[in-house]
Amino acid sequence: MESNPAQLFHHLALLLFMFSVSVSVTEQGPVPSSIRTDAAALLSFKKIIQNDPNGVLSGWQINRSPCIWYGVSCTLGRVTHLDLTGSSLAGFISFDPLSSLDMLSVLNLSSNPFTVNSTSLLHLPYALQQLQLSSTGLEGPVPESFFSKNPNLVYAILSHNNLSSLPDDLLLNADKVQVLDLSYNNFTGSISGLKVENSCNSLSQLDLSGNFLMDSIPPSLSNCTNLRTLNLSFNMITGEIPRSLGELGSLQRLDLSHNHISGWIPSELGNACNSLLELKLSYNNISGPIPVSFSPCSWLQTLDLSNNNLSGPFPDSILQNLGSLERLLSNRFSGTIPPDICPGAASLEELRLPDNHIEGAIPAQLSQCPKLKTLDFSINFLNGSIPAELGNLENLEQLIAWYNDLEGKIPPELGKCKNLKDLILNNNNLSGIIPVELFGCSNLEWISLTSNQFTGKIPREFGLLSRLAVLQLANNSLSGEIPTELGNCSSLVWLDLNSNKLTGEIPPRLGRQLGAKALSGILSGNTLVFVRNVGNSCKGVGGLLEFAGIKAERLLLGQIPDSFSNLSFLVQIDLSNNELTGEIPQRGQLSTLPASQYANNPGLCGVPLNPCESGNSHAASNPTTDGGRGGRKTSATSWANSIVLGILISIASLCILVVWAVAMRVRHKEAEEVKMLNSLQASHAATTWKIDKEKEPLSINVATFQRQLRKLKFSQLIEATNGFSAASLIGSGGFGEVFKATLKDGSSVAIKKLVRLSCQGDREFMAEMETLGKIKHRNLVPLLGYCKIGTPGYVPPEYYQSFRCTAKGDVYSFGVVLLELLTGKRPTDKEDFGDTNLVGWVKMKVREGKQMEVIDPEFLSVTKGTDEAEAEEVKEMVRYLEISLQCVDDFPSKRPSMLQVVAMLRELMPGSANGSSNSS
Repeated sequence: MESNPAQLFHHLALLLFMFSVSVSVTEQGPVPSSIRTDAAALLSFKKIIQNDPNGVLSGWQINRSPCIWYGVSCTLGRVTHLDLTGSSLAGFISFDPLSSLDMLSVLNLSSNPFTVNSTSLLHLPYALQQLQLSSTGLEGPVPESFFSKNPNLVYAILSHNNLSSLPDDLLLNADKVQVLDLSYNNFTGSISGLKVENSCNSLSQLDLSGNFLMDSIPPSLSNCTNLRTLNLSFNMITGEIPRSLGELGSLQRLDLSHNHISGWIPSELGNACNSLLELKLSYNNISGPIPVSFSPCSWLQTLDLSNNNLSGPFPDSILQNLGSLERLLSNRFSGTIPPDICPGAASLEELRLPDNHIEGAIPAQLSQCPKLKTLDFSINFLNGSIPAELGNLENLEQLIAWYNDLEGKIPPELGKCKNLKDLILNNNNLSGIIPVELFGCSNLEWISLTSNQFTGKIPREFGLLSRLAVLQLANNSLSGEIPTELGNCSSLVWLDLNSNKLTGEIPPRLGRQLGAKALSGILSGNTLVFVRNVGNSCKGVGGLLEFAGIKAERLLLGQIPDSFSNLSFLVQIDLSNNELTGEIPQRGQLSTLPASQYANNPGLCGVPLNPCESGNSHAASNPTTDGGRGGRKTSATSWANSIVLGILISIASLCILVVWAVAMRVRHKEAEEVKMLNSLQASHAATTWKIDKEKEPLSINVATFQRQLRKLKFSQLIEATNGFSAASLIGSGGFGEVFKATLKDGSSVAIKKLVRLSCQGDREFMAEMETLGKIKHRNLVPLLGYCKIGTPGYVPPEYYQSFRCTAKGDVYSFGVVLLELLTGKRPTDKEDFGDTNLVGWVKMKVREGKQMEVIDPEFLSVTKGTDEAEAEEVKEMVRYLEISLQCVDDFPSKRPSMLQVVAMLRELMPGSANGSSNSS
């Protein structure tokens, strides 16, 4: 590097000046620390930084006062603050050069892609009070003498790094520490050995969340008498909640969610009610009732007890004082919704009580809580009508009450809820017409009224809802034509109209709507896409664009609009059992779908059905063609096309026949099973079950049975019961339905298909089989055999126990689709995964800390730009992976709802605002 002569002269003059000063003061004593030594320390730190893409340190020059350098602040002529947050600085650094900054009190290097060895924490400036090093690449164990070497530390923020070991005596010398945040590192081992004595009296915030800490919470944490926030969430903690935590008289926020904590909530915890603002215990194994001692918790604002095994009535007095009752889902609470909850809880914004045993009516008094945004009462035993008074809730965004026993009409007053986005009332006994007042809610995104008793026509005003993404009206008694105005719903991605009394033609405009504007970036373009998970017992559930079963009195007529060819990503359309005519449009995806989706339309022809005869197909190819002019030309063209098509089909058939014959000789038995399964799937309701090769049944202790247990395959059971048809059903009980069947050897048997709303795993299944095998009685039929099928493709594990479609099952399937997009791999591929599948492979990689290996390399190869932009894109992909893994959790209760999934995905969209409402 060349030097400017003027700069060289300046440097020599400066060195000469420093030398003369040094000589003059040496005789008087040691050289005092000064701004010059501060500048030299900072320049030494600058030297070890290898990459400064934004040039933030370019102004750090010896000829300028360090007090005006970027990120540097001074007090009384000395450097006291260094803040380089988010500057994209990189390199392998240490804090040794900064140790001489004896007046530095604040050091903030957060959000820089450094690599820092944790031993460097022992070389920080002695006077340092605030240390913020989150997301700085800090790795290694936390030094045992960390606080004794830094005795003046008050704030220590070391989150989102790769720290690996937590010393038991970490807090023994932490006399002045008020905030300690070690969240989202890689800590492992036991937390129960953490030594907490009287040295933590100053500690007000302790955050160890997002690690892999195990064993029980140390009761000695109660020695931290001034603790206000304790966050141990997202770990692997077991045992019970220590009773001693109730002694924390200043505790405001306690988060123990997402662990393996068991036992009851200790009543002593209610002693902290004078200060407690937030209590989160979700996703644990906590049982028993909510302690009555919580009744005086007048300051409690947020209570999240979701996904536990809590039971008993919910104390009314607690509800009256809460500012936000966020989630109590997937528990076993009973009783009614207290009618006097409002206006006592005037600040209540969310009331979520899904998947409990709540009964009675929805109290009209809820309208007296004016801040309510979310009401979720789904999967309970509520009855009565929807109170008209709910229309007074101006801030209401979500009204969710599906799978209850609600009756009566939808109150027109709901049209006054201008902020309403989600109206989900399916699987009730609601009746009457869909009120037109409802369309004053222009922000509606999800309307689900499936499986009720609604009558009348589908209102044309649906076309006014430009944000509508999901419209589910199946299994009602709606009549009349499908309104063409539905084509105006520019965000529509899921339309379900099956099992009604509709008539007329399918509006061509439905095939021309673009869809997914509200979900741009996730589902975009000219598409209507949804993974359908529908079994034989799931009538009217799922589906993308469903018109099946519109046949009670009147049927859909006419031709399939040619515009439907524009749906280039269509994966499911069911037009069976109608009076459609003409040729199936051959462009796009329509001709690639199974014939079962067009079955029982006598006038319909073309691939995948039989070829159209001459003169039968011209109308379908262009519905606006003039029948007078060009009729002969079209007929001749159709005739020629038919000949060519016939030749091609013949050649293809011959090739397929040869290949099939060879395959039959090699794997005759297996091919027959697959063929039988495919035929059954085609003849029954559409499904995404993919059973190419069945696994061996579970191994059960057959010694408990009188005779050798027969191992049956699922295909054999389907064949023997005609697809578990209603004609074979001979009884049902608490454990499932019983079917009469005749096996291939002629033996008559009774087959019980396990039906559990609460999901039963392999262990429970085998335990039940062994129990049945031990029972011998003359009035009990013997157990002859059993079957347990695998978990291929998109189907969640619990489907093979209950054979019932659930919302959480749909979430699992959607998660598999997300993983497909991220990894570029199919869900089942023996070459990639061996005996496991995509979900199992991804989970294994994540457990090994190799999550970046699952992301499709093609994604990473196009991630070009600045280092900051690349890091942000990789971070976004990792976040997509985290969301996908939540969707495919083994336990349905731990999966988010589809509403929550979309909300999380929307947060990743450019320009999206956090907290946007949930949608399809």
